[in-house]
Amino acid sequence: MRPERFQQFVIDTYRAAGLEAEPWADGMRRPFGVAVTLPGGARTRHAITVQSRDSDRYADPEEPVEGDAPASVDVPAPSGGRPAPAAVESYVTAVLTNAGSREIVRVYAYSDREQPATRPGFGVLFHSGARAFCLLDGDAS
Repeated sequence: MRPERFQQFVIDTYRAAGLEAEPWADGMRRPFGVAVTLPGGARTRHAITVQSRDSDRYADPEEPVEGDAPASVDVPAPSGGRPAPAAVESYVTAVLTNAGSREIVRVYAYSDREQPATRPGFGVLFHSGARAFCLLDGDAS
């Protein structure tokens, strides 16, 4: 899934879950991202970077690849106030997993990886072989 379409998918998914969401960018450094208001009112942003599948050429029309959607998971509600980054990761990961997208194989929180990242965020694996990487922009406020 290419960055523009993935950004819109994330925004639509958050809105379908009852959240306020809008496009966000940090200039050319992070041209794609999403600002979202979590349950309880905390706002956070995350950048979006996409690694295309092998052989994908942006000059050609996108060819989505579908398979089985990820199985639904429980959605942990982040606590009121300022949730910890791991709680934000868990929440958005569950919301995106439950979107039922047949293009997505798996959504995972960076803190759940065997070797956790130094910055909070989440990743998405697609049936096409593409990947999305979403770094959270600091703590939710």
